[in-house]
Amino acid sequence: MTFAGYFAIFFLLAIIFNKGFKSIIDPLFYMNVIFLFFFGIKQDLELSETSELLLLLSFIIFVSTAYITRKMRHKTILGFINNKNAVFHKFSIKPLKTKQQLYLFLVVLLYVILDFSFNTWLYGSFDKAVTRFYYRQPEREDIPSFLTIILFSLYSLSSLIIFVLSYNNARFKTNSLYLNLSFFALALAAFPRGTRGAIISLLIIIILANIIVSIKNNKFIIKSLFFNIKLLFPACIVLLSFLALSSIRNKEIDNLEMLQNTIAEMDFSQSQKEYNSTEGDLLLIDYNKCIETFGSSVDFLPLDYTLRAVLFNPIPRSLWKNKPVGFGVALTEIKFGGQNFDYEHLAEYKWSNAAGIAGEGWANEGIFGLILYSLLMGLYAGILIKVVDVFLLSDNYVSLLIALLCFLASLLTVRGDILSGITQGFYPILFFIMILFIVQPFVRYKFRIR
Repeated sequence: MTFAGYFAIFFLLAIIFNKGFKSIIDPLFYMNVIFLFFFGIKQDLELSETSELLLLLSFIIFVSTAYITRKMRHKTILGFINNKNAVFHKFSIKPLKTKQQLYLFLVVLLYVILDFSFNTWLYGSFDKAVTRFYYRQPEREDIPSFLTIILFSLYSLSSLIIFVLSYNNARFKTNSLYLNLSFFALALAAFPRGTRGAIISLLIIIILANIIVSIKNNKFIIKSLFFNIKLLFPACIVLLSFLALSSIRNKEIDNLEMLQNTIAEMDFSQSQKEYNSTEGDLLLIDYNKCIETFGSSVDFLPLDYTLRAVLFNPIPRSLWKNKPVGFGVALTEIKFGGQNFDYEHLAEYKWSNAAGIAGEGWANEGIFGLILYSLLMGLYAGILIKVVDVFLLSDNYVSLLIALLCFLASLLTVRGDILSGITQGFYPILFFIMILFIVQPFVRYKFRIR
């Protein structure tokens, strides 16, 4: 256990003591759990005292800043969401009719078709698209970043439909047919990404919907989860997907037939051992590499390296060849033994690594970067948590879904890298707000589509 891991446990106990059973809908609770899992528990790695103290310092600054920020009023942000609530007052939560649930399922289905079509084009064939996982690289190069941003945002919005259907089902006891169909379709789209977290997050969304309804109705949460037969189907899908993804981990799959054979011969225990041996301490190892490398054998990156990558990320690289690249790719360069941080060179890498806020912050000019980025990420996370605090139990779908997006975005702030943590969380929120602005004139002037 790292020093920071003990503090994560302390913060978890403090949250439980302060909030009781409501800690289960507190993003800060889950953020501490995520940190504990990736940076608090170590298996074979031994950290130096300096590495331990720097990790602890970063974590305390991050959590403290997030906690203080969530206690602030944030009138502008909350006022904006309240304004959208007023405009979309007809979107107050009420039972969805069967036809409405069907329409929502068709939207999810449309996204899934779009996802498979885009990746088939990107990877050259359907077989390659659905077996891409971690290893296969796209056959098409210079794909504008905004296309992948839009596709990921559409995935996040489709996840919101899962939440709406689940929430409606839990609160009003509606039929779960279209919820299960939507869940299955979205799980199919998420499976080729190769990350077990992508599948698990879908189940978390359904569970969170049931928890929120239980809290609103003052019902016993454990009973609503463990004795809810309607959760059986999505839970089975997640379990089977989890086992399948575990069995193909660290294996290159060339086609659907090979995928089928690999899953049929699945050895979950062996796959888990391979995972633990290669990735069990991976984030801590990469964090430690940043501490030991930058400032000694490798010069520190500029203080604004990560900040520039975040701010300029929306600009297509086709328009700006020398656009800043995220730190995760720079870390890949270090792990390959190089020290060439030229943006055009780094842009050739198709994958990145993460070292958490502490590791990335340290690479950005040492202790100054570590403190700066711990503060900035704590501020960002605190604002997200504040929105969750105010609107997660809302009776309007607009503010409730914004709160859910903020909830999910806050969980991405801990693990890193910082660029992907922000873009994968903030862009779906921004995309959803843009949709509200587009729809708003029709709602305001009572234009109805029948």
